[in-house]
Amino acid sequence: MQNVVGVRFQEAGKIYYFSPEGFEDIEPGEYIVVETSRGVEISRVVIAPGQVVNAELSEPLKPILRMADGDDIERANVLRTRAQETIDMVRRVVRDRRLPMKVVSGAYNLDGSRFTVYFTSEGRVDFRDLLRDLSRDLDTQVQLRQVGPRDQAKAVDGYGRCGRRLCCSSWLISFPSISIKMAKEQNLPLNPSKISGQCGRLLCCLAYEDDTYKQLKAQLPRPGTAVSTPGGNAKVLAVNALRQTITLQMESFEIIEAPAAALALELGVVRLLPPPDDDEMPSPPAPPPHSPGRRPVPPPAPVGRAPMPRPPTPPPFHPAGRRPAPESASPARPAPPRPAPAPAPPPAEPPVPRTLERPAGAVSPSPDADRAGAAPSPGQGRNRRHRRGRRKGGGDKARD
Repeated sequence: MQNVVGVRFQEAGKIYYFSPEGFEDIEPGEYIVVETSRGVEISRVVIAPGQVVNAELSEPLKPILRMADGDDIERANVLRTRAQETIDMVRRVVRDRRLPMKVVSGAYNLDGSRFTVYFTSEGRVDFRDLLRDLSRDLDTQVQLRQVGPRDQAKAVDGYGRCGRRLCCSSWLISFPSISIKMAKEQNLPLNPSKISGQCGRLLCCLAYEDDTYKQLKAQLPRPGTAVSTPGGNAKVLAVNALRQTITLQMESFEIIEAPAAALALELGVVRLLPPPDDDEMPSPPAPPPHSPGRRPVPPPAPVGRAPMPRPPTPPPFHPAGRRPAPESASPARPAPPRPAPAPAPPPAEPPVPRTLERPAGAVSPSPDADRAGAAPSPGQGRNRRHRRGRRKGGGDKARD
């Protein structure tokens, strides 16, 4: 046992220890005056002397100044009302200066020599000018302290979704460590508006029932586990920790819900089956033989998501239409010989006109005799027909 006394400066606040030397007969609920780092303050006794078994104290304890009387309690109430008016003035100044901070609350010490302002902000704020002006206007020492969203909800106070006063404002001394895993363990909807409190953080009550849910779920099989029942093998679909029920899917795809006590897992009525290994998985049956006249039937496609077909690989691009020879181990097959081109025919010689030699001194009786005796050339027949056609055409035109 250690001879210390535990006190609180605000409701549901942290407990501080002082030396009860000279005040060993004080009882819980009484008010005393002590000196702290913020000056002289009034506090309420919550732990009487001689009730602390082991307190981790690293610094020497400060003594109790005196027992608080009626004047001290009345002065504390007056300063509490004055602090509310001062906070309203501080909020107006902050609004006029457009500082990125939100004033939460404030408090005076017992002698009124120091005023502490609690505020919240997303980042660091340069409030040196504000601190200087407030100290000049209030004619007292001003101290600004930044707090978090949970401390803000604790100072503002309120009622939760359960209809009762907030835990942090009524009895919770320190904030527990809370994670989203606790909400999953309790099968709660992962909706921020459903699992968050007035501070915008996860509900503190999630930590209260976390150990209970773990103990209840330790006695139940996990969802997805295969079990052997008197009615056949089944698969666990879901469990209800509070109702202690198990939802099973039988081999006939029938879904049943049974209490855990009726299944008697501890007695072996329902046994857990180990998961099958990859080596123990049965191989697919061989396809039946088909007759030579029939086309074989392809095996059924496996149940599940079909693999996506791979896009075809485009052919490589080779400039100037040249492609490299394929790399293969076998020698390249020689190309068949091309047939030799046929020789070009010799050019045709022009025909030589045939004429009759007339002896010197011979006189032709008439030009028609020459034409009659001479052999006609290949072009003369065409010329004659051409001339006859012209004569006939001219004669027809003349007659017309």
